[in-house]
Amino acid sequence: MAPSESGNLLHEEKRGKFMLVLSEKQLLRGTVGLGLTLGTVLLCSHVASAATFGVSWDDGSANSLQDHLDALTVSGPNIDTVGGQTGFERFTNTATGGSVSTFMFEIAGFASTNKFGVYNQSGQKAELFGGINDVSDQALISFNNGDLGVTRIPWAPGNSTGLSQSIYNGFGNVFGFYLERGDGTTFYTEKSRNGGYEQAVVYQGNNATTLQIPGKSPGLFTDNEFIIAFEDLWLGSNTDRDYQDMVIMVESVKPVPEPATILGLGLIGGALTLTRRRKNS
Repeated sequence: MAPSESGNLLHEEKRGKFMLVLSEKQLLRGTVGLGLTLGTVLLCSHVASAATFGVSWDDGSANSLQDHLDALTVSGPNIDTVGGQTGFERFTNTATGGSVSTFMFEIAGFASTNKFGVYNQSGQKAELFGGINDVSDQALISFNNGDLGVTRIPWAPGNSTGLSQSIYNGFGNVFGFYLERGDGTTFYTEKSRNGGYEQAVVYQGNNATTLQIPGKSPGLFTDNEFIIAFEDLWLGSNTDRDYQDMVIMVESVKPVPEPATILGLGLIGGALTLTRRRKNS
């Protein structure tokens, strides 16, 4: 082979490797950019759709969700009811397979008939609290091989009834929370089930705020705990948007990522794996 031909082949080989590396870098930048864009869009959608508060029809602004949460705060930063909204809609269990829900407070004209519970993706409901329940009452939910067990504990002095238990076969372990009024109208933590309206706000513990629910000892609001606060008047009509009509604390659950989040993280992970393989080779 002539020296000039050998040199041309070597040049083409180097050029091919350079273009391959360049293409992989472009793919990495594009993929990471797409993933970050999806994440940004998702974050912005949560911020844009964050619930806005009105003046409560229950004795005015002094009866706001912020006021009630502040009253339960023993130490640490107050929960920010506006800026602290997470946008979480669905949850699943943690390793223990169990979770405790605690009744914090309920300021509503429908208080005697409102019901609170969990629902699965097919819409099946499992009631945790009813109109008879009161502050500090608790409900234990247990997940076992796709089935759900609910044990309700009506602590005195508010209630004198005993324990009650229910089993929901085939319920699954991905769920949201619902509020059902006495007339059957039901609101969900998923906006898509409310005609696009944010009928519930969700706050995650910050490991810094100590709260005391009446009847309980003070305790740290940890990051595996969530406050679920509902508005029981449909936002598509006349409502006060006070979100203190049913407020429950739930522990030992974790939010389920939305599909866009999973896609964005998957794209970034795939691009990083490709880069590592390239470096190893």
